[in-house]
Amino acid sequence: MRGKTEKQYFAGMRTRLGPQLSIDAPGCDHVALVWEARRRSGDEYDEIWCVLDTELDDGLVNEVIKEAQGSDISLAFSSPSFELWLILHSKDHTGPFQSAREAEKMLKALRPGWSKAATRFEDFEGGVGDACERARRLHDGDGLPPNPSSAVWRLVEKIRETSGK
Repeated sequence: MRGKTEKQYFAGMRTRLGPQLSIDAPGCDHVALVWEARRRSGDEYDEIWCVLDTELDDGLVNEVIKEAQGSDISLAFSSPSFELWLILHSKDHTGPFQSAREAEKMLKALRPGWSKAATRFEDFEGGVGDACERARRLHDGDGLPPNPSSAVWRLVEKIRETSGK
């Protein structure tokens, strides 16, 4: 995971009975994050996922996909940003965003008081199933992610299956 918002969300998904989640947000660029994930892929992890914003940059997305090819790294892009994934917990959204800031503004309107620094899984937990369904309808998660889309549903469903939720 690259950002603090993503890290806080997934840290909240940890349970004593569920899968063990090691969550890291090293604060590097997208490609360097995939390099770091590849470096760790032989370690004690069953799966390694990179949760990334597209930042509406297809060139960057293509570079990240290329770096991950041939590895056991799974990618979960959100276009334009992880905030779309959070929006999908509350409502369906199918129209394109002009920027990640626009998605953030919509999320703040839906969730007054929300901020990147104060993202809590508990605030979104009730809408996880809806978010997965809405995100799946937007995009199956393979290839270039359209605007809007989020493949985070693929990771969340794996976590939920393993934890029995």
